[in-house]
Amino acid sequence: MPDLNCTYRPPPVKCNGFDPRAFRWAQTMRLAVEEINQNMELLPNYTLGYKIFDSCAYPLTGQRAALAVLNGLSEDHSPMCRGASPLLAVIGESGSAQSIVVSRILQPFRIPMISYFSSCACLTDRIKYPTFFRVIPNDDYQVKAIAQLLVRFNWNWVGLVRGDHEYGRFAVQGLLRELQGTKVCVAYREMIPLLYNRQRALEIMQVMRSSTAKVVVVFSAEGEMTPFLRDYMMQNITGIQWVASEAWVTASVFTGSEYYPYLGGTIGFGIRKGHISRLSDYLLTVNPQMYPNNPLVQELWEALYGCNPSLSSGSQLPPCSGQESLLDQHSAYMNTSSPRVAYNVYKAVYAIAHSLHNLLLCQPDQGPFLNNSCAQSNNIQPWQLQHYLQEVTFSIAGEEVNFDLKGDSIPYYDIINWQRGTGGNIEFVNVGLFDGTKPAGEELVIQEDRIVWAGHQSEASCSHCVFTFIRCHLLKFCRLRWRCRCLYAVPAVFQGPGRLSVVGSLSAALTVYHVTVAKLAIRQIP
Repeated sequence: MPDLNCTYRPPPVKCNGFDPRAFRWAQTMRLAVEEINQNMELLPNYTLGYKIFDSCAYPLTGQRAALAVLNGLSEDHSPMCRGASPLLAVIGESGSAQSIVVSRILQPFRIPMISYFSSCACLTDRIKYPTFFRVIPNDDYQVKAIAQLLVRFNWNWVGLVRGDHEYGRFAVQGLLRELQGTKVCVAYREMIPLLYNRQRALEIMQVMRSSTAKVVVVFSAEGEMTPFLRDYMMQNITGIQWVASEAWVTASVFTGSEYYPYLGGTIGFGIRKGHISRLSDYLLTVNPQMYPNNPLVQELWEALYGCNPSLSSGSQLPPCSGQESLLDQHSAYMNTSSPRVAYNVYKAVYAIAHSLHNLLLCQPDQGPFLNNSCAQSNNIQPWQLQHYLQEVTFSIAGEEVNFDLKGDSIPYYDIINWQRGTGGNIEFVNVGLFDGTKPAGEELVIQEDRIVWAGHQSEASCSHCVFTFIRCHLLKFCRLRWRCRCLYAVPAVFQGPGRLSVVGSLSAALTVYHVTVAKLAIRQIP
């Protein structure tokens, strides 16, 4: 029974597992701050400070962290607020669901936040999220890119799978909107539970196995895809051509050789890669000896080596020295060859720094605020920083970074194809790009001869079965005119080249001539 007297303190939310990839993003933020503090030209005589909180990729934990940082940079339990914190901006969140929660908490304080991985189109709403910025394109462009990909390869019969969050919901809605007026039909729509449920996942897999749609588009995060794909492999399902969203298309956790028979040939749109020259060496400096009191470093070692580097007796893992070498096989943490999300983190920190720099260059009586005033250098307000953040433009590694009026950045994606590497592992190969700044119809550029498809094939999967395509359009027609039944048990008989007759006990009968041009003749049965 619930405690109706509100005398029971709920237990703290516990993180489920450890994500070395996300820990790499946090280290990238530290590196960027250290670089800026050592830069004599950017923010001279000023030092940036930071504090990192772990949201566990969970909205409730992100909420707790946001409230803690507003209350003085501490998560310690305290019955009283201690006063305003020196917080000027937030870098985060990763998932859209977490960003929605954190942005709403920061909004009354007019504190800007820059996300490096939240792509939900819903976050462009400046009324709901007036202080939100991001260095990743919003999903309106991603769904447009995926729709063009489906049309390009004549994948007219596809399945949709999404995560149970705003990111997945808005992405599917956007894709369905983009597919209107095309020949692409959706065979099924399924949702992976936010709190992973194996029984529900097996039901989704049964739908995938039994469906004639062999192309599956997935809008999901790495977190829920990890257990889902583990169970998918145990079910030994093959022959699926995966189309991955940017949230998991470059996840290093799926690069092991055991994944290739099931995921090889996956294609999707990834965040534009960049270059961070010092990142690899910087990551090597992180170890339990250097940071003996940091629990996240200990968890990193436990995740990578399966051992306990501390003297804690509570761990059930075997002990280790903490001096073990970080190797290339620890790719979830050490993969810095083509940083994408980490590069976004890097750009977000530099966006804050350049905005602060421009703010501090303000000349008296020439400022953008009331009576042409400037911000006080010893008392900068978050909303003043946001003004400069909205206007900032700078270059990093040859790329121009700025934000539009909705806080969005330049819509650009790399097209990623999962191919077998020399060691049998999966490698992410760039096979094209999508440039949202180009005129309509010119955004998508694909090098088809470089693509390896599902099953290690050199040609795209056929997912436009004639009858299923017809059935899809009949269903659309029936929704408008009649109530149709038994559409999933229709015998089909070919009547010569280009002719297909559908017969049976139906509320509507369909005869198709010249199927290649989809000329439909439909008549109602009394």
